Formats: sequence, C-alpha cells, structure tokens
Amino acid sequence: MFRVACRCHSSFVIRRPSQETPFTKRPFDYWLLWLVALISLAVNIWLINTLLVARRQVGEAAASAARSVEALRAASIDYTVHVEQSMPLSHTIPLSTTVTVPFNLQLPVNTEVTVPLKTILGTFDLNIPIKTTIPVNIQTQVPVQTTVPISATVSVVLDVPIHISLTDTSLGAALAEVQTYLEKVSTSLQSGVLQSPRPTP
Repeated sequence: MFRVACRCHSSFVIRRPSQETPFTKRPFDYWLLWLVALISLAVNIWLINTLLVARRQVGEAAASAARSVEALRAASIDYTVHVEQSMPLSHTIPLSTTVTVPFNLQLPVNTEVTVPLKTILGTFDLNIPIKTTIPVNIQTQVPVQTTVPISATVSVVLDVPIHISLTDTSLGAALAEVQTYLEKVSTSLQSGVLQSPRPTP
C-alpha cells in the first residue's frame, strides 16, 4: 500500500514502505551483550566441569594416600644394634664341696723297742732297735666351705636384633586416625556430597 504525502509546493512524492525488520532495529550493544552472556555461560560450564574433574581427582588422590598410610601402618622397623663394651664384674660366690686329698709318702721309723723276755732264770728286758721306712699311700676326704670373691672385667661383643611393629606404637595409632580421615575425604569427594569431613581430634 502506498502513502501519498502532500507538500506545500503542490508536488506529489511517492514513498515506499520501510523494509526494516525487528532484528535490524536492535542496537549493536544489545547483540554485544548477548555475545558476552553466551561466552560467560560457556566459561562457567567449562569451569564447573573442570572443578568437578579436579574434585574427583582429589578424591582419588585422598584414597591413594589412605592406602599408602595403611601400608605404612603395617610396616615394621628391623634394626641390629652392635654392642661392644667392657663390663666390670665383682661378686662373691659361696663354695661348699668335699675335696679328696691323697697322701703318698715314705715314713721313716728309727726307734728302740723294749721287749720283756721270760726265762727260767727270770724276766729280762731286751732292747731291740728298729730302723726302717714305712710307705704311706692313702686318700682322705676333706670338706671345704668358704666364699670365693670374683673381680674381673668381661668384654661383651654381640649383635642385638630389634623388631618394632608400627601398629603397636603411638605412631601407628596416629596413622590410623590419618587413614580414617583420608578415607572420609575420599568418600565425600567421590560421592558428590558437598560437605567437608570433620578431622579426627
């Protein structure tokens, strides 16, 4: 449809209808704002996805750390201590025993023996000299009761093996608490529950 406009100089001008659409009527800053919003939405989606991946990776790292702590708790310390030292020794030992004492000797005899001699005429004393050697070979039992003092220096050289299980020590209890805490962190991060585990006091 054409519109006819009348002007004062009595001339007729024919104008065509406008070809502008609703899209061409929008200003440039309107489209720029939409572009910034779409870029911001894409960045936010990428950032959220990155944070979720990082969260899952931290959970896996916490689980791996918990397994490492468990293996450390089951470990033990084996060590050999070399001892080389001189030790003074002073003691008194009571002694009660029986000792066999042998006697082996030659006993000389040099004497004179008076022997009465009876005859028909009467009794006469007869002196008989004796000079000889008598062998003596005997063994006798002698009881001995005494105390024997002992004073000496003893050299001690030995290797002492030492075995310490970490589970039975205070360090093992502390590692158990750390392992429990890491397992809670891993479960919380991998399950998607947004809550922070409370550390074990």
